[in-house]
Amino acid sequence: MYAILQHGGHQYRVASGDRILVDRIPVEVGSTVTLESVLLLGDGAETDVAKGSPVEASVTATVIAHRRGRKIRVFTYKPKKRHRRTLGYRSQLTELLIEEVGRGKAAAKPKAAAPKRAATPKAAAKTEASGATATLVEPAAIEAEVEAEVEAAEVEFAVAELAVEDAVAAMVEESETPAPAAKPATPKRARTPKPKKDPGDGA
Repeated sequence: MYAILQHGGHQYRVASGDRILVDRIPVEVGSTVTLESVLLLGDGAETDVAKGSPVEASVTATVIAHRRGRKIRVFTYKPKKRHRRTLGYRSQLTELLIEEVGRGKAAAKPKAAAPKRAATPKAAAKTEASGATATLVEPAAIEAEVEAEVEAAEVEFAVAELAVEDAVAAMVEESETPAPAAKPATPKRARTPKPKKDPGDGA
């Protein structure tokens, strides 16, 4: 039995025992992976082809190693501009050993249970409230809580009003205080013309 599967934008024809290089899969070496994007499944004379969606089949493979592809040189330049640039690129690959090609979807692995945190007081209160044995809160207690909240809001509002009134009174006082009197301007002195020299004096 063979299958044509799609992975990382490429298609591979695989059978049990084949080794293939695919794009890097972030798993540890030696672990088992399941590839479910199977486009075609062939078994002798019988062939199952996907029509719009992948075939109900799965390919199980073991990760042998993580490798890197051959180096590719990328050279760019712009004529008459003194621009030359060389880059190198090596693709990250994973080598897989195909273990089994089978029909039907692979069984979902059970997820590992996450470690439980210590319950906070709020969370404990929520769980108690949501439990079947939770006691109902009396309407009188709810009314008392609402009244206390309303009273606290009224007190805060009154304090804010007093603060605003004090600020307005301070601004009014500042505007009413007379500005300091400006100094009287000193009159400018009149310039006295200098006497002209008489050229007949022999000076």
